[in-house]
Amino acid sequence: MANKKSELKKAQALRYSVFYEEKKAKPTFTKKMMKLDYDKIDKFADHLIVIDKKRKSIKNKIVGTYRLIRGDVALSFGGFYTSSEFDLTNILNSYKHKQILELGRSCVHKDYRNGTTMNLLWKAIAEYIKLYDIKVLLGCASFPGKDVKVFSKELSYLKSNFSLPEEVSVKSLVNNNYPIYNKNNINESDLRTFAKLPPLIKGYLRAGGKVSDGFFIDHDFNTIDICVVVQIENIDEKYKNKFFN
Repeated sequence: MANKKSELKKAQALRYSVFYEEKKAKPTFTKKMMKLDYDKIDKFADHLIVIDKKRKSIKNKIVGTYRLIRGDVALSFGGFYTSSEFDLTNILNSYKHKQILELGRSCVHKDYRNGTTMNLLWKAIAEYIKLYDIKVLLGCASFPGKDVKVFSKELSYLKSNFSLPEEVSVKSLVNNNYPIYNKNNINESDLRTFAKLPPLIKGYLRAGGKVSDGFFIDHDFNTIDICVVVQIENIDEKYKNKFFN
């Protein structure tokens, strides 16, 4: 956990490097000058960090980070980041605020994307879930770019196979529909379509996650966002054994 302002700044610097320099999000003038990704939520959130102390030649030894916001904390500053893109009414009606945890700003340095760093972050998230008795996880996950047609098959596949149950369904704040394609082809291409999904989305789905009805185009971050929800009781046994035991 980032316990010092200096650690938070280094996590924000890593986020800037990944989101703005690597993935071409659009920084404000101040963010560009400071080379930091930050917002008003950061000061209320908990920030998980992975540090490689052996990185001698590099100032920033933080190589992975995740931002965690508990529902009762989110109430203190106006709500979850995800609620700026998706209607979370059904989630908020189904769970107490303190049982909800928003995950966001997940990123790993490009030299550390071999699975180890993300596994360390998820082990820490599992401990956090147990510590605060969290019942449901939610957050935005993204496809790169803003051209929905490029990911029409993937988005349709998600809607057909990983939609949330109606009682906890989440809808985009923007009226849209997943692009339609021939469902007759879906069975033979399931594995190939799943393989094409962004790594973070695949990770959530493997853990037992489900997705929102609709997407939200984030012009600042140059992404097509979906909301992913993981109900703790529905986490895949393999993941429970790997991270919770």
